[in-house]
Amino acid sequence: MMFRDTVTVYNKYKASDGTEKWQRTVLFGVFWNAIKGAIMRRTGVASADSVQLIIPHSTAVSCDRRYKPPKEWAGLADKSRYWTLQSGDTVIKGSIEYDVVRSSKELLDFDDVLTITSVDTKAFGGDMAHWEVSGK
Repeated sequence: MMFRDTVTVYNKYKASDGTEKWQRTVLFGVFWNAIKGAIMRRTGVASADSVQLIIPHSTAVSCDRRYKPPKEWAGLADKSRYWTLQSGDTVIKGSIEYDVVRSSKELLDFDDVLTITSVDTKAFGGDMAHWEVSGK
């Protein structure tokens, strides 16, 4: 089976009082592909590390919430039963039980942290439909 990984998604949003909040959702049955690399520049070597995360649309992904597109998710008064994928959110490999208190920078203490830079929906239908999430 290709989709054996588990990740924790931290969706950032503004609460009704204007404070930043992070909702944590654990997804089972995804594919985490870490890509290690470097770029040679005149000033030295720069990191070219990145991560590609593949999340099937099908019921192969086990989660206690349902997916909503980013704008629809943002408009929900009660986000507790839903999750989304949007640029700037944080994903960590594994099932993480940590709740953010002040800033998503707290999550940088974990290994295998991804800040989402792009989300591509591959709506092929059937078992092939998935999201391709990229980031650093």
